[in-house]
Amino acid sequence: MIQNFNHCYKHGKDAELRFSSAHLSDIKYPTKNQDIYEHWDVAGILNIISNDVYKFDVKSSGKLKYSTHDKIMEDVWIEARNVRGNDGWIKGIADYIVFEREKSWFIVNRIQLLDLTRKKVKDNNCKKGKGRYLLHTRIGRKDLVTQIPFYDMKTIEHYELKKESNNG
Repeated sequence: MIQNFNHCYKHGKDAELRFSSAHLSDIKYPTKNQDIYEHWDVAGILNIISNDVYKFDVKSSGKLKYSTHDKIMEDVWIEARNVRGNDGWIKGIADYIVFEREKSWFIVNRIQLLDLTRKKVKDNNCKKGKGRYLLHTRIGRKDLVTQIPFYDMKTIEHYELKKESNNG
């Protein structure tokens, strides 16, 4: 279990470095407490948005190699509450959430994603279960998550940056 956590942690940190080194300037990394409690991985300037410094929470995908080409990350798990029962990353202070995809970085405005997720869950009558816009808590955990498809995220502020051949 710990070995799997360490692998996932390293994979996530590698994704943060690939994204930031390829696309950001004036880069700053959070302290451990900021990373854990404020839910952001890197701050910097992304010129396609503006010349201001923004905070980004980068979500890597370690399962890309297990997906078929036409099904690459159709849905994303949104974390409203983490396993300890604290606010999840969707309620953090990052300005943007960055999702690693097979050939691109999909960047979405966090507040708009939070609002969209709340609306879709409410429109679905806050039903419990495991799937799109269903509220799910794992047995023995305090988390609260739901799934959202990428096509819905394309209706709010978003950007897509192609990965370079070196995966940046």
